[in-house]
Amino acid sequence: MSASSDPTGVLRVDRTTHPDRTELVLHGELATDTLPTARDEVAAAEADAPPVLVLDLAPLDYVDSSGVRLVLLAQHVATEQGRRLAVRLGHGHTRRVFDVLGLTARLDVIDRESGDPAGSP
Repeated sequence: MSASSDPTGVLRVDRTTHPDRTELVLHGELATDTLPTARDEVAAAEADAPPVLVLDLAPLDYVDSSGVRLVLLAQHVATEQGRRLAVRLGHGHTRRVFDVLGLTARLDVIDRESGDPAGSP
């Protein structure tokens, strides 16, 4: 994707709310220039205090360290508030980034094809 002066031009976040969870699906690039958009969307979802917040990062084309930090901070907030954060990483670039950093084992990672993300980890 080409760079844009409008950070929302390279990141789209789709939000779906269910009775037992809120899901944010991120498309495009999660990097320093798109972080404000992603951070605002995560904060808005957290403000609703869903029992489970699912961050679906599988559709991302690119993620950098600022995106990784966003996930770790969201996990911290969920833990502090007694809620659950689940992450879909897929099998591409995003998964490799989290694997290389040794974070996959520290996160509640779910597969797109898996059952109910509101169930027990």
